[in-house]
Amino acid sequence: MRHTRAALAATALALIALFTPAVASATEQETTPMQERVYEVIDEFGGEQTGWNEVSWDDGDVVLTLDPDNNLSVNANTMKSVGVTAAASKEDCASGKYCVYSRALYDGNKLTFSACPATHTSFSKLGGAPRSIMNDRASGKVRAYNGNTVKATLNAGTGTSNISGVTKVTCS
Repeated sequence: MRHTRAALAATALALIALFTPAVASATEQETTPMQERVYEVIDEFGGEQTGWNEVSWDDGDVVLTLDPDNNLSVNANTMKSVGVTAAASKEDCASGKYCVYSRALYDGNKLTFSACPATHTSFSKLGGAPRSIMNDRASGKVRAYNGNTVKATLNAGTGTSNISGVTKVTCS
């Protein structure tokens, strides 16, 4: 009788183990809000994830750095209507590059450009028109335009912390 009970218990445990679903967390990873934003950018604009909050294009010549303090989608319609905060600063723009930011005072999502000469008329990846621009190159100028009108000319090592209406940025 003892052996029968032990055999039944062992059989019951084996059946429970067979019919109990495997723990999902062993094979699935939780997607963070930032990772979801990165996926949204890649789905909408292509590119390659190069950091936990970065997507790049053109072999790294253009890099979008998503503001970690902004938990919103990069969808341009959403970003234009909602404020974004970050601890970005002029020092954020790497030496030898020029950067455009989604907010004034070098805050928010940032597009970093390495290639020059370049003409960038779509700021959809940024979430809308730039609100601040930094030229952190050793030489050359960055110009911000509204249509064909020059709004700002930035010499090397300078920036504009509050600009609006930019439709195109070029460098030379």
